Amino acid sequence: MKLIDKLLDALSPPMIKCVICGREIDKSKHGICDKCMKEMPLNLHVCKKCGVDIRTMNVYCDTCGKNQLLFNEARSVCRFEGYAKTLVYRLKFGNHRYLADVMAHMMKKIFDGQHWLIDEITFIPISAETKRKRGYNQAKLLADSLGKLTGLPVVNLANKVRDLGPQEGKTYDERFTDMAGIFEIAAKPKPNVLIVDDVKTTGATLNEMTKVLRENGCENVYCLTFASNVRKIPME
Repeated sequence: MKLIDKLLDALSPPMIKCVICGREIDKSKHGICDKCMKEMPLNLHVCKKCGVDIRTMNVYCDTCGKNQLLFNEARSVCRFEGYAKTLVYRLKFGNHRYLADVMAHMMKKIFDGQHWLIDEITFIPISAETKRKRGYNQAKLLADSLGKLTGLPVVNLANKVRDLGPQEGKTYDERFTDMAGIFEIAAKPKPNVLIVDDVKTTGATLNEMTKVLRENGCENVYCLTFASNVRKIPME
């Protein structure tokens, strides 16, 4: 082994620890061992529009069969449960910012499987008050990591002008209504934009962000999240 290789190995060991179970793994695994990866609740057969795991042979989920979401398509890596939920909570609330790189590698695999023409990546913004309390925006961390992996520019295109009250227990329609006017444009978007976020629940947040981008000249909007909620929300 050349001296330079020895020095590089010393500075950057080839083995790291799995972010879930802690066992040593090779760097090529990007932070998750084979055993834990097998237990990740990966989305398999998804709705062609919103990307939710529908676990049927249908092309669209019941919700997308009844409503017209404004974004072109959305996809997510996992169902919001099990290890996926653990990673999201650690990134979002536990200050484990390094997890953004791990999760972005999984997101890139989904991104590479799509036929999306993307000019730039943006992210769901958080309010100034939330950023003051948390110290960072987990969606921006994911977007920045994905930008490095894809070579696409990451741009802050919108600001969040107010926070919402608790959404639990609200109907599908109520969540969409509450989102109205929550974002304002921060920079003119390019024609084809990818929105990144950690979790998609109903799609209301992504839909409102898409609305703002389209109103300001964006032609095509795609969405990519690490996880998505599989709970079916009845129409009322």
